[in-house]
Amino acid sequence: MGTKAYFMIDMDKKCCEDSNYLDAIRELEAIPEVEIVSPVSGACDLLVKVDAPIRVILVADKIRTKKWVKNFHILNIEPAPPAEAPKPAEREFVEA
Repeated sequence: MGTKAYFMIDMDKKCCEDSNYLDAIRELEAIPEVEIVSPVSGACDLLVKVDAPIRVILVADKIRTKKWVKNFHILNIEPAPPAEAPKPAEREFVEA
């Protein structure tokens, strides 16, 4: 598990009017770090949740370069919770 981030994407209006809209969603879903793609109405066209094992900005840059992206905004970043250290194995001591 890495860092979770939420992206608001405003699509080029040409893409929203034809079948390219579904193609754009499929493109996002094909990115391994993308967990959820939600079409929304209002301030943006798509809300995307990602879980990036390394740097969120690398995933953001990968999405920003898509030809159908008009505006892109990183909404929130949640650092991954610290991993718990493995507990030492308990050993039984047998008296000789």
